[in-house]
Amino acid sequence: MIASAANGFMNTSVVDCSGTPFNFEPEYSTARAQNVIPWGFGPYMINSEFEVGHFEPCTSLQNPVTSTGDTYYTNCLGPYETSTENSALEPDDAPCYPFGDTHGGTASPNLVTGCDVFTDAIGDLDYDGTPYYPDWPNSITPDLFPSTFLQYQPTTGSGQGYPEIQFVTDNSATQFITGCDPESGMNCVLPPPGPGHFYPYWTQARAGGVCVWEFGNVRNGYTFGGDKQWGKVGPTTLGAFASPIRPNPSC
Repeated sequence: MIASAANGFMNTSVVDCSGTPFNFEPEYSTARAQNVIPWGFGPYMINSEFEVGHFEPCTSLQNPVTSTGDTYYTNCLGPYETSTENSALEPDDAPCYPFGDTHGGTASPNLVTGCDVFTDAIGDLDYDGTPYYPDWPNSITPDLFPSTFLQYQPTTGSGQGYPEIQFVTDNSATQFITGCDPESGMNCVLPPPGPGHFYPYWTQARAGGVCVWEFGNVRNGYTFGGDKQWGKVGPTTLGAFASPIRPNPSC
């Protein structure tokens, strides 16, 4: 991310929400493997990233809350909620909103009834949402079941491909259900425990004569071992599941 203070970009105080002008710039000027974020969870650098674990579709909702002026619900009922919530882990699914909700006329109608799981928990900590089922869009061509997204190989500013890649996920940072130790890697497992027993992965494939990347559970190309591609957690991975750095293949 590059954003200039001259254009109004600021850091926000966690104490009083005041802003201080700030230039957001790359941490390093090159893409060397050693140049990773030293203060983050996992060795991220130049990357394509998907954040999962913040939505659960529901059949119906329970327990309305009206104190915010935009009524939401705290509990999801439906096929993905297979057991009662662990109050010590994920007290509820809030905020949840019904199909068609416009949030007081401030937004387009919701297209599905569901929960964002962030009010009383930092995400789907019991791993019972749809990302943790092998039910991602995986049609090779759009039809009655949606197709996956296709992402071209990233290139440098001069159009050259990056020679090496690494797979990284910071699921270890929120894997409280297993007692995962992000320093030693003890009790850290993928896929994490959950009714779907699944964790999404990258696939490299050829589509329309072009080498592309796909995400989810697509099996039309090289899956790098599926969820095994994420590697392990250990003292050298900055707390994350991280694979060895490897040559970037080309379909």
